[in-house]
Amino acid sequence: MGATINISTELEEKLAGRAAAQGKGFEQFALEALERAADTPTIREAFADVREQIEALGISEEELDTKIEAAVDEVRIKHRG
Repeated sequence: MGATINISTELEEKLAGRAAAQGKGFEQFALEALERAADTPTIREAFADVREQIEALGISEEELDTKIEAAVDEVRIKHRG
């Protein structure tokens, strides 16, 4: 299957510059970038197992939010002094 996409001149110039910096042709660089994007899991996919574990523990969204906020506050306090 083949596809043709239209991109702005600005994006084309950015991609061409990065391709040249890596010693690659425009098409090769663009194809590799698209392949990486397609292979990179979404945040939801990356944390699906964590969500399942949390649900298995029976922790509500509100409880989880409270625990996360407390942990973030603790880190901030440690970094301040």
